[in-house]
Amino acid sequence: MITADGINKKSSKARVYAITSGKGGVGKTSIALNLSIALSKAGLKVLLIDADMGYERATYFKKELLKLENAFDYIFIDTGAGISANVIDFVFMADEVLVIMNTEPTAFADAYAMVKVASTEKPSMSVGIIINMSKNEKDSERIFFKFNEIVNRFLGKEILYHGSIPVDKVVSEAVMRQIPLAIYAGKSSPMQSIRKIAKNLLGIENTKTTTIFNR
Repeated sequence: MITADGINKKSSKARVYAITSGKGGVGKTSIALNLSIALSKAGLKVLLIDADMGYERATYFKKELLKLENAFDYIFIDTGAGISANVIDFVFMADEVLVIMNTEPTAFADAYAMVKVASTEKPSMSVGIIINMSKNEKDSERIFFKFNEIVNRFLGKEILYHGSIPVDKVVSEAVMRQIPLAIYAGKSSPMQSIRKIAKNLLGIENTKTTTIFNR
């Protein structure tokens, strides 16, 4: 169903995203939380799951996911960092994996490792990239182009660019105060970028005015 604001509200099964990273410290959980809030404020039913858990809980969760898919529009699985078997199991439950990376060379290499595992073991899986703590959009696009070129050359995989989030001290301030950025600084540049990413996931052009995201 398409709402008056141009949002595609699904009436059946939820779309499931695994939000992951090849390493810790790239802002994965903060992005997962604030992206979920942005979509929820847009009137969508969103479930965010902390999947940094042990094997026994993970096994139970896998059995319950099918039931949850019918109750929400979007489900985000915030995985643990790295490419352990437990993390990969959660990644493969999703329709698309969103790999969070920053501009550091180590993050670049770790993100590639995650894409390689996902592409090798589940070639049909959609892979999206979000670049966090970027200098500016132009620099982020340059990094993605280079990353995509390497992935395409060595893995034969086409990946998606969902956008970037600029570096800003307000993000660390929100984390230190344990307040979601969407609440602490909802009009900040990083939060505006997260809303753009939310629109991207919904298939809404960012040039189009979507007032519901300004709530």
